[in-house]
Amino acid sequence: MHVQMPQTKTSPLPEQQQQQWCEDETGSLAFLFHKRWPQGFMCPYCHWQHPPSPPSRILVCSHCGHPSSITTNTILHGSKKDLGQWLQAIWWLCTAETEISAKNLQRFLHLTSYQTAWTWLQKLRMAMAAADTTPCRGLVELGCALVLPAWEKPQQALVIAAAETIQPAGIPGRIRMSAINILTAETITTFLRTAVEPGSSLFTPDLPVYQQLDRYDLSLTEAPPDHLHRTGELIKEVEVWLNKVHRGGVTIKHLQLYLDEFCFRNNSALLPDQEAVFNLLLQGVLANKPKPYRELVSNQQERRLP
Repeated sequence: MHVQMPQTKTSPLPEQQQQQWCEDETGSLAFLFHKRWPQGFMCPYCHWQHPPSPPSRILVCSHCGHPSSITTNTILHGSKKDLGQWLQAIWWLCTAETEISAKNLQRFLHLTSYQTAWTWLQKLRMAMAAADTTPCRGLVELGCALVLPAWEKPQQALVIAAAETIQPAGIPGRIRMSAINILTAETITTFLRTAVEPGSSLFTPDLPVYQQLDRYDLSLTEAPPDHLHRTGELIKEVEVWLNKVHRGGVTIKHLQLYLDEFCFRNNSALLPDQEAVFNLLLQGVLANKPKPYRELVSNQQERRLP
Protein backbone atom coordinates (compact mmCIF):
# COMPACT_ATOMS: atom_id res chain seq x y z
CA MET A 1 0.00 0.00 0.00
CA HIS A 2 1.36 3.37 -0.95
CA VAL A 3 -0.34 6.73 -0.45
CA GLN A 4 0.44 9.25 -3.18
CA MET A 5 -1.46 12.13 -4.68
CA PRO A 6 -5.18 11.39 -4.99
CA GLN A 7 -5.72 8.88 -7.80
CA THR A 8 -8.67 10.77 -9.23
CA LYS A 9 -9.55 11.75 -12.78
CA THR A 10 -7.63 14.75 -13.98
CA SER A 11 -10.05 17.63 -14.29
CA PRO A 12 -7.90 20.75 -14.21
CA LEU A 13 -9.32 24.19 -13.76
CA PRO A 14 -9.52 26.10 -17.04
CA GLU A 15 -6.08 27.20 -18.20
CA GLN A 16 -7.35 30.76 -18.41
CA GLN A 17 -8.21 30.66 -14.69
CA GLN A 18 -4.74 29.47 -13.71
CA GLN A 19 -3.14 32.09 -15.93
CA GLN A 20 -5.31 34.71 -14.26
CA TRP A 21 -3.98 33.67 -10.84
CA CYS A 22 -0.43 34.17 -12.10
CA GLU A 23 -0.97 37.58 -13.70
CA ASP A 24 -4.06 39.22 -12.23
CA GLU A 25 -4.47 39.79 -8.49
CA THR A 26 -7.90 41.31 -9.12
CA GLY A 27 -9.00 38.08 -10.78
CA SER A 28 -7.64 36.06 -7.86
CA LEU A 29 -9.55 38.26 -5.44
CA ALA A 30 -12.78 37.82 -7.41
CA PHE A 31 -12.31 34.04 -7.50
CA LEU A 32 -11.63 33.81 -3.76
CA PHE A 33 -14.41 36.28 -2.89
CA HIS A 34 -16.99 34.13 -4.68
CA LYS A 35 -15.67 30.96 -3.06
CA ARG A 36 -15.84 32.43 0.43
CA TRP A 37 -19.07 34.42 0.09
CA PRO A 38 -21.13 33.02 -2.81
CA GLN A 39 -24.29 34.65 -1.38
CA GLY A 40 -22.59 37.98 -0.60
CA PHE A 41 -20.26 39.21 2.13
CA MET A 42 -20.94 37.80 5.61
CA CYS A 43 -19.23 39.67 8.44
CA PRO A 44 -16.74 37.38 10.25
CA TYR A 45 -17.47 39.21 13.52
CA CYS A 46 -21.27 39.65 13.77
CA HIS A 47 -22.18 37.19 10.96
CA TRP A 48 -24.46 39.75 9.30
CA GLN A 49 -25.34 38.66 5.78
CA HIS A 50 -24.95 41.45 3.20
CA PRO A 51 -26.48 41.41 -0.26
CA PRO A 52 -24.23 40.48 -3.20
CA SER A 53 -21.68 43.17 -4.06
CA PRO A 54 -18.56 43.57 -6.23
CA PRO A 55 -15.46 41.80 -4.81
CA SER A 56 -13.33 43.92 -2.52
CA ARG A 57 -10.27 43.10 -0.43
CA ILE A 58 -11.33 45.38 2.47
CA LEU A 59 -14.95 45.49 3.62
CA VAL A 60 -16.79 47.33 6.39
CA CYS A 61 -19.85 45.70 7.92
CA SER A 62 -22.91 47.92 7.65
CA HIS A 63 -24.35 46.27 10.77
CA CYS A 64 -21.49 46.33 13.32
CA GLY A 65 -19.12 48.73 11.55
CA HIS A 66 -16.17 46.35 11.91
CA PRO A 67 -13.66 46.35 9.02
CA SER A 68 -12.46 43.01 7.70
CA SER A 69 -10.78 41.61 4.63
CA ILE A 70 -11.08 38.64 2.31
CA THR A 71 -8.46 36.85 4.47
CA THR A 72 -9.86 37.65 7.94
CA ASN A 73 -10.16 34.51 10.10
CA THR A 74 -8.55 32.30 7.46
CA ILE A 75 -5.08 30.82 7.25
CA LEU A 76 -4.27 33.49 4.66
CA HIS A 77 -4.61 36.21 7.29
CA GLY A 78 -1.53 38.41 7.58
CA SER A 79 0.16 37.01 4.48
CA LYS A 80 2.03 39.58 2.43
CA LYS A 81 2.07 37.37 -0.67
CA ASP A 82 -0.40 37.70 -3.52
CA LEU A 83 -3.66 35.76 -3.30
CA GLY A 84 -2.80 34.26 -6.68
CA GLN A 85 0.30 32.62 -5.21
CA TRP A 86 -1.78 31.00 -2.49
CA LEU A 87 -4.27 29.69 -5.05
CA GLN A 88 -1.43 28.28 -7.14
CA ALA A 89 0.04 26.61 -4.04
CA ILE A 90 -3.30 25.03 -3.14
CA TRP A 91 -3.83 23.76 -6.68
CA TRP A 92 -0.26 22.42 -6.83
CA LEU A 93 -0.75 20.65 -3.50
CA CYS A 94 -3.82 18.87 -4.90
CA THR A 95 -2.41 17.92 -8.30
CA ALA A 96 1.39 17.70 -8.16
CA GLU A 97 2.90 14.34 -9.02
CA THR A 98 6.16 15.23 -7.29
CA GLU A 99 6.88 14.78 -3.61
CA ILE A 100 5.12 17.42 -1.53
CA SER A 101 7.76 19.17 0.55
CA ALA A 102 8.64 22.72 1.53
CA LYS A 103 11.68 22.64 -0.76
CA ASN A 104 9.55 21.68 -3.76
CA LEU A 105 6.95 24.34 -2.94
CA GLN A 106 9.73 26.91 -2.66
CA ARG A 107 10.92 25.97 -6.15
CA PHE A 108 7.40 25.94 -7.60
CA LEU A 109 6.52 29.44 -6.37
CA HIS A 110 10.08 30.81 -6.70
CA LEU A 111 10.04 31.85 -3.04
CA THR A 112 13.26 33.30 -1.68
CA SER A 113 12.66 31.93 1.82
CA TYR A 114 12.46 28.24 2.76
CA GLN A 115 10.84 29.32 6.04
CA THR A 116 7.95 30.88 4.10
CA ALA A 117 7.39 27.67 2.10
CA TRP A 118 7.54 25.54 5.27
CA THR A 119 5.06 27.82 7.06
CA TRP A 120 2.68 27.76 4.10
CA LEU A 121 2.71 23.97 4.01
CA GLN A 122 2.08 23.72 7.74
CA LYS A 123 -0.88 26.06 7.43
CA LEU A 124 -2.23 24.10 4.47
CA ARG A 125 -1.94 20.91 6.52
CA MET A 126 -4.11 22.61 9.14
CA ALA A 127 -6.57 23.38 6.36
CA MET A 128 -6.58 19.70 5.41
CA ALA A 129 -7.61 18.81 8.95
CA ALA A 130 -10.34 21.47 8.89
CA ALA A 131 -11.67 20.24 5.54
CA ASP A 132 -11.44 16.49 6.10
CA THR A 133 -13.79 15.93 9.06
CA THR A 134 -16.08 13.16 7.81
CA PRO A 135 -15.68 10.21 10.20
CA CYS A 136 -15.21 6.59 9.24
CA ARG A 137 -18.48 4.67 9.20
CA GLY A 138 -19.88 1.19 8.71
CA LEU A 139 -17.28 -1.53 9.20
CA VAL A 140 -14.22 0.07 10.84
CA GLU A 141 -10.93 -1.42 11.99
CA LEU A 142 -9.06 0.16 14.90
CA GLY A 143 -5.35 -0.23 15.62
CA CYS A 144 -2.35 1.40 17.24
CA ALA A 145 1.42 1.21 16.70
CA LEU A 146 4.66 3.08 17.23
CA VAL A 147 6.09 5.36 14.54
CA LEU A 148 9.68 6.52 14.14
CA PRO A 149 9.42 9.87 12.29
CA ALA A 150 13.20 9.97 11.81
CA TRP A 151 14.92 6.62 11.47
CA GLU A 152 18.25 8.04 12.61
CA LYS A 153 16.72 9.41 15.84
CA PRO A 154 15.43 7.41 18.83
CA GLN A 155 12.19 9.39 19.30
CA GLN A 156 9.06 7.31 18.78
CA ALA A 157 5.42 8.34 18.70
CA LEU A 158 2.28 6.33 19.33
CA VAL A 159 -0.31 6.59 16.56
CA ILE A 160 -3.88 5.31 16.68
CA ALA A 161 -5.72 4.70 13.41
CA ALA A 162 -9.21 3.89 12.18
CA ALA A 163 -9.75 2.39 8.73
CA GLU A 164 -13.12 2.05 7.02
CA THR A 165 -14.10 -0.81 4.72
CA ILE A 166 -16.80 0.05 2.18
CA GLN A 167 -19.41 -2.67 2.04
CA PRO A 168 -20.54 -4.79 0.26
CA ALA A 169 -17.59 -4.40 -2.12
CA GLY A 170 -15.08 -4.73 0.72
CA ILE A 171 -12.85 -1.96 -0.70
CA PRO A 172 -10.73 0.41 1.46
CA GLY A 173 -12.47 3.62 2.47
CA ARG A 174 -11.69 6.57 4.72
CA ILE A 175 -8.97 6.59 7.36
CA ARG A 176 -8.37 8.71 10.46
CA MET A 177 -5.22 8.96 12.57
CA SER A 178 -4.08 10.71 15.72
CA ALA A 179 -0.90 10.87 17.77
CA ILE A 180 -1.50 9.85 21.39
CA ASN A 181 0.65 9.85 24.50
CA ILE A 182 -0.53 6.51 25.88
CA LEU A 183 -2.98 3.81 24.83
CA THR A 184 -5.83 3.76 27.35
CA ALA A 185 -9.59 3.30 27.12
CA GLU A 186 -9.92 7.06 27.66
CA THR A 187 -7.63 8.07 24.77
CA ILE A 188 -9.22 5.47 22.49
CA THR A 189 -12.70 6.75 23.29
CA THR A 190 -11.63 10.38 22.77
CA PHE A 191 -10.28 9.45 19.35
CA LEU A 192 -13.39 7.49 18.41
CA ARG A 193 -15.71 10.40 19.16
CA THR A 194 -14.38 12.32 16.16
CA ALA A 195 -12.92 9.52 14.04
CA VAL A 196 -15.78 7.00 13.87
CA GLU A 197 -19.48 7.59 13.33
CA PRO A 198 -21.79 6.28 16.09
CA GLY A 199 -23.58 3.11 15.08
CA SER A 200 -20.55 1.74 13.21
CA SER A 201 -19.31 -1.81 13.63
CA LEU A 202 -15.85 -1.72 15.16
CA PHE A 203 -13.29 -4.50 15.32
CA THR A 204 -10.12 -4.12 17.36
CA PRO A 205 -6.96 -6.00 18.30
CA ASP A 206 -7.48 -8.71 20.91
CA LEU A 207 -6.09 -6.69 23.81
CA PRO A 208 -7.72 -5.98 27.20
CA VAL A 209 -7.57 -2.19 26.78
CA TYR A 210 -10.00 -2.29 23.85
CA GLN A 211 -12.56 -4.24 25.88
CA GLN A 212 -12.84 -1.34 28.33
CA LEU A 213 -14.09 1.14 25.76
CA ASP A 214 -16.93 3.48 26.39
CA ARG A 215 -18.68 2.40 23.19
CA TYR A 216 -21.07 5.36 22.92
CA ASP A 217 -23.31 3.49 20.46
CA LEU A 218 -20.47 1.58 18.82
CA SER A 219 -20.78 -2.18 18.46
CA LEU A 220 -17.73 -4.42 18.63
CA THR A 221 -17.61 -7.13 16.02
CA GLU A 222 -15.31 -9.80 14.63
CA ALA A 223 -13.17 -9.05 11.61
CA PRO A 224 -14.43 -10.70 8.40
CA PRO A 225 -12.52 -13.93 7.64
CA ASP A 226 -11.00 -12.53 4.43
CA HIS A 227 -10.27 -9.05 5.80
CA LEU A 228 -6.81 -7.65 5.20
CA HIS A 229 -5.81 -5.75 8.34
CA ARG A 230 -5.06 -2.19 7.22
CA THR A 231 -4.25 -0.15 10.31
CA GLY A 232 -0.86 -1.73 10.95
CA GLU A 233 0.10 -1.33 7.29
CA LEU A 234 -1.14 2.27 7.20
CA ILE A 235 0.85 3.28 10.27
CA LYS A 236 3.95 1.65 8.82
CA GLU A 237 3.27 3.46 5.54
CA VAL A 238 3.18 6.77 7.44
CA GLU A 239 6.64 6.05 8.87
CA VAL A 240 8.08 5.20 5.44
CA TRP A 241 6.46 8.30 3.90
CA LEU A 242 7.82 10.61 6.62
CA ASN A 243 11.34 9.32 6.15
CA LYS A 244 11.28 9.12 2.35
CA VAL A 245 9.62 12.45 1.54
CA HIS A 246 10.66 14.52 4.55
CA ARG A 247 13.93 12.68 5.21
CA GLY A 248 13.52 12.52 8.96
CA GLY A 249 12.80 16.23 9.28
CA VAL A 250 9.45 15.80 11.03
CA THR A 251 9.51 16.34 14.78
CA ILE A 252 7.17 14.66 17.26
CA LYS A 253 5.55 18.00 18.11
CA HIS A 254 4.46 18.50 14.49
CA LEU A 255 3.58 14.88 13.72
CA GLN A 256 -0.19 15.42 13.89
CA LEU A 257 -0.08 17.87 10.98
CA TYR A 258 1.57 15.23 8.81
CA LEU A 259 -0.92 12.59 9.91
CA ASP A 260 -3.67 15.01 8.84
CA GLU A 261 -2.04 15.36 5.42
CA PHE A 262 -1.66 11.58 5.05
CA CYS A 263 -5.34 11.04 5.86
CA PHE A 264 -6.48 13.88 3.59
CA ARG A 265 -4.60 12.42 0.64
CA ASN A 266 -6.04 8.96 1.20
CA ASN A 267 -9.59 10.22 1.74
CA SER A 268 -9.60 12.69 -1.14
CA ALA A 269 -9.00 9.78 -3.51
CA LEU A 270 -12.70 9.02 -2.96
CA LEU A 271 -13.62 12.31 -4.66
CA PRO A 272 -14.48 12.36 -8.38
CA ASP A 273 -11.65 14.55 -9.69
CA GLN A 274 -8.85 16.93 -8.79
CA GLU A 275 -11.05 20.00 -8.94
CA ALA A 276 -13.22 18.48 -6.20
CA VAL A 277 -10.08 17.93 -4.11
CA PHE A 278 -9.05 21.55 -4.70
CA ASN A 279 -12.48 22.86 -3.66
CA LEU A 280 -12.43 20.72 -0.51
CA LEU A 281 -9.01 22.00 0.52
CA LEU A 282 -10.02 25.57 -0.28
CA GLN A 283 -12.97 25.17 2.09
CA GLY A 284 -10.49 24.25 4.82
CA VAL A 285 -8.30 27.24 3.97
CA LEU A 286 -11.24 29.63 4.25
CA ALA A 287 -12.74 27.96 7.33
CA ASN A 288 -9.61 27.65 9.43
CA LYS A 289 -8.48 30.39 11.79
CA PRO A 290 -4.94 31.77 11.40
CA LYS A 291 -2.01 30.51 13.42
CA PRO A 292 1.15 32.64 13.65
CA TYR A 293 4.58 31.29 12.76
CA ARG A 294 5.78 31.41 16.36
CA GLU A 295 2.99 29.02 17.36
CA LEU A 296 3.77 26.67 14.48
CA VAL A 297 7.35 26.29 15.72
CA SER A 298 6.52 26.23 19.43
CA ASN A 299 7.33 23.24 21.59
CA GLN A 300 3.66 22.45 22.09
CA GLN A 301 2.38 19.26 20.47
CA GLU A 302 -0.22 19.88 17.76
CA ARG A 303 -3.64 18.39 18.70
CA ARG A 304 -2.09 15.40 20.39
CA LEU A 305 -4.54 13.40 22.45
CA PRO A 306 -3.80 13.01 26.19
